[in-house]
Amino acid sequence: MTFLSGERVELEPLDPSDLTHVDAYRESRNHPAMRATGAYETGLTTEEARERIRERRSGDSDGVPCAIRAEGEVLGWAGVTVTDDRARVAEVAYYVLPGGQGKGYATDAVRTLVAFAFAELHANSVLARLRADNDPSRRVVEKVGFTREGTRREAYYREADYHDIAIYGLLRSEWDGPASDGERDEDDLDG
Repeated sequence: MTFLSGERVELEPLDPSDLTHVDAYRESRNHPAMRATGAYETGLTTEEARERIRERRSGDSDGVPCAIRAEGEVLGWAGVTVTDDRARVAEVAYYVLPGGQGKGYATDAVRTLVAFAFAELHANSVLARLRADNDPSRRVVEKVGFTREGTRREAYYREADYHDIAIYGLLRSEWDGPASDGERDEDDLDG
């Protein structure tokens, strides 16, 4: 069931009873290329992935985790969550599996979720945190209009090494809505 539609993707509420959603979530945590820049958790079984989805859906904050559907398949997941009710700050996260990368799906999903955050969640700003050396993810947020606001030095530890986390932000007053067709890049690399 489509919740939000972008130009290239449909976003569906992440459903722990939908095996395609569970498999995409699990793969985002298990695939070696995704684990290099992704979450801390170890690889997940199907049941563990199902439980993480339940946990994400049952959070106390405003927001929504979604499966990313394109080309008739679930190719990843993304979400936006209000992390500060008083200041109306939302945070966006996104994961497109390797088979769907480089096609603009993450950019479209992030753009769609940012529009939702400003219009429906009444966010004043949207934040994205990513590993500073993750160039594909950096390109995604920059195409949507985010500005690099700073760096948390050595704030991420993976495989016996520390990495910097880049903080990107987008204010409601800076948001122009979906970009014109001329600003879209067919071969962007989604992270």
